[in-house]
Amino acid sequence: MNTQKSNGVPLRLAIGLGMIGALGPSAVDMYLSSLPEIAREYASSFASVQLTLTFFLLAMGAGQLIFGPIVDAYGRRRPLLAGLAVFTICSLGASWAPTLQTLIAYRFVQGLGSALTLVVIMSMVRDVSQGVTATKLFALLMTIEGVAPIIAPALGGFIDAHYGWRAVMVVLASFGLAVYWNSWTSLPETLDVKKREPLRLGTACRTYLTIVCDGSFLRPTLAVAAVFFFLFAYIGGATLVYQETYGLNAESFGMLFGVTGTAILFGAMLASELVSRIGLNRLSLIGVTAMAGGAAITLFSAATGIGLPGIAFGMAVALFGLGIAESTLMSLVMSSQERALGSTAALLGAIQLTVSSSATPISALVLEHGPVAWTVLLTASALLGCLLTKISLRQGADEVFNLSGH
Repeated sequence: MNTQKSNGVPLRLAIGLGMIGALGPSAVDMYLSSLPEIAREYASSFASVQLTLTFFLLAMGAGQLIFGPIVDAYGRRRPLLAGLAVFTICSLGASWAPTLQTLIAYRFVQGLGSALTLVVIMSMVRDVSQGVTATKLFALLMTIEGVAPIIAPALGGFIDAHYGWRAVMVVLASFGLAVYWNSWTSLPETLDVKKREPLRLGTACRTYLTIVCDGSFLRPTLAVAAVFFFLFAYIGGATLVYQETYGLNAESFGMLFGVTGTAILFGAMLASELVSRIGLNRLSLIGVTAMAGGAAITLFSAATGIGLPGIAFGMAVALFGLGIAESTLMSLVMSSQERALGSTAALLGAIQLTVSSSATPISALVLEHGPVAWTVLLTASALLGCLLTKISLRQGADEVFNLSGH
């Protein structure tokens, strides 16, 4: 049975998609507090252990380019279940990994499984909704997914403190299995057979080229990439700053990281409520402006000695803005195309995650110069997000103006 586009999207479908979307953030956030312990166990540097995050993000980004045409050709349901199976199996493998290189390999393939699931859920959103309804669904998904950054760090810190980091990977596998079962029993196919695109390499390449050359796609996509770079620069540095500089243990780090992450949840919820009244463009600008303001507070706090309380408050403000910006900008990107939505979602995911995967090694290098340098990086990336969003919205308005014949 196919779910049709309508002004109202079934809550069961939204919850199912949200659970799938929460897998990726959980695979990132749940083991962050374990990074110092992993470095000690494998007798490796912190920067080397961060490769487990970098390769996961690279696979989750670049892998979407492979899977976009596949989900346009074969539908959503079967590829989704395959991706969930890969994620679950690799989570178990990561819990066993005898060497750091093996762990990185499992994390890379785990990222490929996440890539496939992300392409599917982004495509399914546009299969069943569009316009304001799509924005509300994106915001609802982020509200559901937003529970992961709240619960995952605290849960991961508790598990790590009592059972070790390998148990964290076992819990991720259990989560993957639960989501697989829910998807098998609850999620229908949403792509009608008549709308499927034949799987041909040349056609796929031409489709990607057509989409990426479309300014209405590329400009908001670059803004999304800047927003995600900010997010992963924060994720990549917070572990070291909070634990090594300010002395938090794994459990306390998980609690603080999770509480701060609630801001994303509130931002996404507000975006869902306000989009009908003030529109995508204004909401996008509000979101990125809040990100830049919050980042400036973290920089001021680190530079003046206010320290962790000011940094945490500034990040809460910035992440609140990120929750708004993420849902609105993604909706602008996905609404730029009417066909080949799997390929559109794949390009969006590939660009944003490939760019943001560079944030973790860059933050590790910057942190060699202390937390102030890290907050400078955060502020610069937030300001870049503001600039790209303004360019995107201005150019989009100019195109509409020109097309109207004025």
